[in-house]
Amino acid sequence: MRRVLRQMLGALLALACVAAAGEEKIVDFAADIAIARDGALAVTETIVVRAEGASIKRGILRDFPTAYTDRAGNAVRVPFEVVAVRRNGAPEPYALEALSNGVRIRIGRADVFIDRGEHRYEIAYRTARQLGFFAAHDELYWNVTGNGWTFAIDRARARVTLPQPVPAAQLSAEAYTGPFGARGGDYSARVVDGGAEYETTRRLPPHHGLTIVLAFPKGVVAAPSTLDRASWFVQDNVGAGVALAGVLAVWAFLYWRWDRIGRDPKPGPRFPRYEPPSLMSAAAVRFVDKMSFDSRCFAAALLGLGARGYLKIHQNGDVFALERTGRDVAFGTGEKAMADKLFGGGKVTQLQKEYDPSVYAAQKALSDALEHHYADVLFRRNRTPLVLAGLGAVATVAGAIVLRSSVPVVIATAVVLATALLLFAYLLPAYTQQGRKLKDEIDGLRLYLGVAEGDNLARLQNPRLTPEEFAGKLPYALALGVEKTWADRFAAVLGTAAVAQAVSHYYTGSSADSLADVGSLSSSLGELGTTASAAASPPGSDSGSGGGGSSGGGGGGGGGSGW
Repeated sequence: MRRVLRQMLGALLALACVAAAGEEKIVDFAADIAIARDGALAVTETIVVRAEGASIKRGILRDFPTAYTDRAGNAVRVPFEVVAVRRNGAPEPYALEALSNGVRIRIGRADVFIDRGEHRYEIAYRTARQLGFFAAHDELYWNVTGNGWTFAIDRARARVTLPQPVPAAQLSAEAYTGPFGARGGDYSARVVDGGAEYETTRRLPPHHGLTIVLAFPKGVVAAPSTLDRASWFVQDNVGAGVALAGVLAVWAFLYWRWDRIGRDPKPGPRFPRYEPPSLMSAAAVRFVDKMSFDSRCFAAALLGLGARGYLKIHQNGDVFALERTGRDVAFGTGEKAMADKLFGGGKVTQLQKEYDPSVYAAQKALSDALEHHYADVLFRRNRTPLVLAGLGAVATVAGAIVLRSSVPVVIATAVVLATALLLFAYLLPAYTQQGRKLKDEIDGLRLYLGVAEGDNLARLQNPRLTPEEFAGKLPYALALGVEKTWADRFAAVLGTAAVAQAVSHYYTGSSADSLADVGSLSSSLGELGTTASAAASPPGSDSGSGGGGSSGGGGGGGGGSGW
């Protein structure tokens, strides 16, 4: 029984001690804020606290945010410099500690405990980039106390001084109280010439604060220049700076290489040419014109062999039957190797829209021969600078991501770099002097084959358009992408029925009049290139998504069963 009584008495004494102990709190929080002409702030916070040895044993902590994120996700870091710290009028030791979003001032010494009672702390510091500059006014929007205090604040005050005595009538002052995000109105504010004064009218519980706003006329404080803002942005966003440097480096490198090796020789006089360049097949003309091989090169080669009597082409829907005639003809570059791969010793073969190894081998034989004969002699693709720039672009975007650039910065960087690569992929290939002369001849041939207007045709003084002329030049018209215009001109001279008749010795359709219409002929010739491309594309090289596939398409196949 006595033991129980002693325990109860001890508990009562402990409660009495707690009741006797005063509350740890901020008695008064006063901030004196002086705005300089350049926008810097000189702030002195006077914080009177009551210490009871519970939380406040050695001193106080003051956290100050310096890292923010703007609406676009970019980092904003404001400067912060402690000028002096005093306690009860005397200098007080302090240390700065880094926080994830700012700086902590740890005031006091680890080996010195302060007395209970009230202590007056003064913290003087400088900061900048805290003002807002708007179209009609400028303002200071300032969280005086912060909302992270674990103590209640009996009273909070603030005084703001502008760099010049602006009349009070031109100033506007308001404030907010409460927890983060609140719009409480427990304050009083008044404007005076050259500034404003604020004070809370109700006690602030823990994690409540006072935030003030002072609006003043433009011109009182010098607004930062565009260069200043850009410099701050780069300093605050290392990733963005890396991205900008990478973008400039890639563009500068590509421009430099284009200026040195990618400029084409000046073209010669522009006039129509009625014959293709000497000893050049239709496939070769397209290859040199585009500086690359594509399915139209292959289609033009087939049509050219047909025009010279080596083979006949019969179209039935999207299937093209090719038949060798047995005649000896003069082959263009790569055409004999192409024909050998395509026919494989036989007389007849087919092109259809499914993969055929012989078609793939034929296209490759033609492409390799054209590449060997013309590339690096008539033109240079200059791909090495583009590859190096591509690696630089990938490194730049990766660096921006690793350094936590905002999403808009990463996207903009990728778009600008992709634009550079696409642009210079077009600009960097260049003709040699010999190639430029040959390109002039090709452009002249295109001018002859592709001009449809009557007045222009009259000025060209072109040769008489006969069935032989039309049929012989049709492969070149297909190679240069002007087959429809060429056929339209022929039809206008001799009639639409003559179109099919002119090419019937090497190109026929599935019915007698299927090619009598000029549009059908043009479409069929285009279909020849498309079919050739499909027949030469191995499984996995094309997508079946987006409506472009079919049952049984792609690789694989076979069958199976369950058990």
